[in-house]
Amino acid sequence: MNAVAENDALVSAERSLEIVKALLNQFAPQHRAFAFGSRIIRSAQDRQCVKPHSDLDLALVGVPLSLDQMLELREAFSESDLSMRVDIVNGGFTDRLGHSGG
Repeated sequence: MNAVAENDALVSAERSLEIVKALLNQFAPQHRAFAFGSRIIRSAQDRQCVKPHSDLDLALVGVPLSLDQMLELREAFSESDLSMRVDIVNGGFTDRLGHSGG
């Protein structure tokens, strides 16, 4: 990847992160969210393995959202400017420190 393409990719990733954070703050402010799956990049090699059609997997930590809240959150992600689909695992988890959120 050349320097211009890499810079464009970083700008796109930063913008995507801003959108994800804004939607989570709006629709699930009491929850912590953790990304997992194929979009998690730990190294340059990981970046090369991410397929353009890969979704973003998010786990919400805390009391599960109601069905209506989940529908609103999923719709907001669907209507956002994100270039990827977002899958959400709905609450009931604890983080690594044992906090249940909420």
